[in-house]
Amino acid sequence: MKIFKEIIQIMLVILFFTGITQAQYAPWAKLASNAPKDISSRKYPVPTKDEVGIPAYPGAVISSLSAPSTDTTKYQQEVLPFVILVSTDSPDNVVAYYKRNLTKEKGWTYSEEYRTFVKGKTGSVLTGFVPAVAIRDEEGENFDLVYVDEGLKTRLKTRIEITYKPSK
Repeated sequence: MKIFKEIIQIMLVILFFTGITQAQYAPWAKLASNAPKDISSRKYPVPTKDEVGIPAYPGAVISSLSAPSTDTTKYQQEVLPFVILVSTDSPDNVVAYYKRNLTKEKGWTYSEEYRTFVKGKTGSVLTGFVPAVAIRDEEGENFDLVYVDEGLKTRLKTRIEITYKPSK
């Protein structure tokens, strides 16, 4: 009977930690050992998978995200929040992943020329008011990667810019 209780306890712990992991959209990129201890943007709340509603590329990490709307200037129509992910996988692999997940049946349009997925018509992506996923080449030189671990930075190949409409 004691072994049964221990198994139940272990299962509860696993379920608890699995639930926490699943809620976070993606982890932050690892920082370099000499990075400042207080990077203000890392204090912004990381959205949950449910809030974003667009899958994070497996293994990708967050390099930056938008400030909470309470910290930004209000527009006539609020610009959508964003999450920037980086990956060591090739842009072609990332595009293939999103082609499988962001389909026409789900309302997404893909522009091969710009390597961008848009919820709706591709022309509306420039407004900042529609969900979009843009895949770009990454060489580790963008401003949001200044304090990221060099071992990761040198292996990066893809930048994934996700603009999303938060679920309410």
